[in-house]
Amino acid sequence: MEQALKLEPRDLREVWDTIKPGLEAVKQAWPELSTWRVEDVYAAVLQEQAVIYTTEDGFAVCMLETDEYSQRSDLFIWIAYSYENGPGGLMKKYLPSFIEVARSLGCRGVSTASNHPALAKIADLKPVYTQYRVLVDGEET
Repeated sequence: MEQALKLEPRDLREVWDTIKPGLEAVKQAWPELSTWRVEDVYAAVLQEQAVIYTTEDGFAVCMLETDEYSQRSDLFIWIAYSYENGPGGLMKKYLPSFIEVARSLGCRGVSTASNHPALAKIADLKPVYTQYRVLVDGEET
């Protein structure tokens, strides 16, 4: 099984110049889903609100997403990037590693959110629910 390694917050500065272009590529590929700024990711990792897992092929930015009623958590893959295949290209190869990370953290599963139509097939993900939105003031900016 291919391994994803947890990046300690104190080591973020050393790898930031490698990770930052991938984050920018994700924002460019899916601007409608990328309301975050690259600096938000940096701050979230330093504040231990998110964790970056690195692989030889790319990286994933993850966080624990906890259901407020059941208090059960999922390892939420917020951003995934493959150096070779671009945004989202990491999921299929490394999903078993992320499942092991989730298991070690006591999570019930691994989740992500995307409008990428092939993601479910790429990573064998099952939909939990579909979120719909009506914009009150026209188009989203």
